[in-house]
Amino acid sequence: MGDAARPSEDEFGRVLQESLKIWSTYLDARSEDRLLPRHAIDLRPVVSRTPPFLGGGLAGLDKTASFDSEEKQSSQSQGSLFVNGRSTWRTSKGGCDLQPRIMPKQLLLGVGIPTNVTLSEDSHFSDWPGAQGLPGHDKGNYLSVLYLAWAYILSARWVELLDTSADHECHMAYTSEGASDSLPQSNKQSTIEIDIGDNVCEQEAFWWRSILCSDGWDASVKYNDRIYLSPWLVSISHGRFNLTTRGTLDTESSPPGSVAALKYLSRFCVHHSLYAQCSVALAGVLFIPLTRQKKVSLPLPKRVPPLQREESASNDLLSIPDLLNQHGELLPKYMTLSSNAWGVRSLLCSTFFNPDIECNLVSAWLNPAFAVLESIRERELSVATLLANRQPRLGILWLGATLAGLATPFLRDIRTGMTALDLAASAWAGTTSTFLTSEMGTNHGNKGIRRDDECRLLFITGSEGHHRPPVWPWKPFGRQPPASRPMLLFIRNEMSIAANHYNYDLFSQSLSEGATRGIFEWLRSTGYPSSERPIYQHSWLDLEDTDEEEADDAESDLEAHQSSKKTHVEWWLENVG
Repeated sequence: MGDAARPSEDEFGRVLQESLKIWSTYLDARSEDRLLPRHAIDLRPVVSRTPPFLGGGLAGLDKTASFDSEEKQSSQSQGSLFVNGRSTWRTSKGGCDLQPRIMPKQLLLGVGIPTNVTLSEDSHFSDWPGAQGLPGHDKGNYLSVLYLAWAYILSARWVELLDTSADHECHMAYTSEGASDSLPQSNKQSTIEIDIGDNVCEQEAFWWRSILCSDGWDASVKYNDRIYLSPWLVSISHGRFNLTTRGTLDTESSPPGSVAALKYLSRFCVHHSLYAQCSVALAGVLFIPLTRQKKVSLPLPKRVPPLQREESASNDLLSIPDLLNQHGELLPKYMTLSSNAWGVRSLLCSTFFNPDIECNLVSAWLNPAFAVLESIRERELSVATLLANRQPRLGILWLGATLAGLATPFLRDIRTGMTALDLAASAWAGTTSTFLTSEMGTNHGNKGIRRDDECRLLFITGSEGHHRPPVWPWKPFGRQPPASRPMLLFIRNEMSIAANHYNYDLFSQSLSEGATRGIFEWLRSTGYPSSERPIYQHSWLDLEDTDEEEADDAESDLEAHQSSKKTHVEWWLENVG
């Protein structure tokens, strides 16, 4: 250690060089081919262990379900509806007799306003790069069309699942806007023609026309005499699609359910040989709950000449209908992930997590990572490829975040130390996002207990001041001397069964400072022992007179410091949601 909190220069330099070497290996030379890696377009592994939304209809369509709903008002005076759930956590091994930890979990159930979508030539993925191993597929660009179709399908499934509740009155219908065959003169110049195929029925054509126009359909629920919209409801502005085939139905027609709409989408994807774009568009839709109060800019569609499309279809080595059927079966799981906005953010943050890095070495670990990213910042495909290579399972989420315009803000937050942590989402996706869920280390009584293990014990036992997990993912450094915490040692004994051309500042340790302050505030929320005086008096923590003999001052200082931190965190949580 350099001092009570800072690492030594040698240790800092070692981690710095190690990080630079690791992150440089994720630079894929094949990205020059301008193709996405194949593993980056697979969405299914992300939800391998995710529970289905509202039980996924497990109760049966003929049975009435009951959901614990809660209404909340945001600072923008737009109400939101949530459903309350819980997750159960148990120790994986050991002979201890600890009760499971029950942690509350809220999922977004309804919103006050739809997400606004615009079309632009300058949007992300305006030039679709293609994907490795998919010759003849995804010619042209239909991401915006697929995005709007998936938004409808998720909303239709939302209505079907929520309609089993006696307390929620669901409604889904076409609107007069969707039924209109005329186009305002001012908008005719922005009309975009979409080929949906020749062999479509009237219902199918009308559905396409409704989802591709502004406010052509509606999905809502009435709860406690208030109306809430589907979390995936969108409204299109600055552009209007026009179909080569027209339907003649009226607004009295019932919109299709999720199964029928999925078949319509499947036929469209087969018609245009769309495979990778279909999954990336779905991943983008999962970020709609995170884009509330913001506009989503999607790329303008680019058509493919008929002859080129026929050549693509002749090379159809993959079953597009099978892909769509698999997505259809996983819809409730996708909805659970999507409605946990903080969880989605947490998964993206976990791309940069390293369980071996201690809190005071975060700067040494992250600075080279962002130096490598900065060197390819202008190449959108290269950034997406690097992140997908770092965490293959989450690569598709980074593509979805890029399509939704959120990847850059997320990276900016991570770079400044504003990470997100959601234990449930990490468990669902099978990723590691915090030291808290790593295995206990080896502790010897005469050497004391490692502070990261102390954190784990405090959390799993639900000790005072540690009922919630720390929001900081990085583990604290060092050990706690055995004489300092007799009770903690008793608990431990019970549990024991159980290259420098990149432009970055080598000496910037602001990330390490924030991570160290954060995890020690959680670990020592009830006060510091006298043996840790050098730590709590360190400039990174900026606390004085907080040892056990000066308890009054300790409580006062910590309370004021944590109150300020709590205010900031609450503001952040409110604004990212």
